[in-house]
Amino acid sequence: MAALATAEVCDSNAAHLRSGDLRVLQPIFQGYGQCRAFSGPVVTVKVFEDNVLVRALLETKGEGRVLVIDGGGSMRCALVGGNLGQLAQNMGWSGILVNGCIRDVDEINACDIGVRALGSHPMKSNKKGIGEKHVPVYIAGSLILDGEWLYADSDGILVSKLELSL
Repeated sequence: MAALATAEVCDSNAAHLRSGDLRVLQPIFQGYGQCRAFSGPVVTVKVFEDNVLVRALLETKGEGRVLVIDGGGSMRCALVGGNLGQLAQNMGWSGILVNGCIRDVDEINACDIGVRALGSHPMKSNKKGIGEKHVPVYIAGSLILDGEWLYADSDGILVSKLELSL
């Protein structure tokens, strides 16, 4: 799937921006992975310092989707590491957005996916399986729903109610 340039999308979709059908996430994320631009339908998961549900979702066929992880903005441990980055690549995920931290940055940077996260942290997460899949999440100033579309590139991250084209 060819990535759309987020700046061009904003320029040509002013009405959708005004209506809220297209939203721009606050510029708080760092970029990782080989894919600097990625897009796809959103799959949401809400967890806190626990990545069992993250792994469970990444073990399913990605089919070009983007996993949006609401980790509550925690900066105390990583929710995605090198093994999950490789799993996401192997299962066909387009990208991962983490409202939290990652680790194994060099390994993730070698993966053919796009990853955005608040930062990196060397400590792994808990493994209790607590959280919720396919629920609305509020990240970087925007409500994000399962099934919406996410577009990310070097200029920023957009979330749209519908698939976009220029």
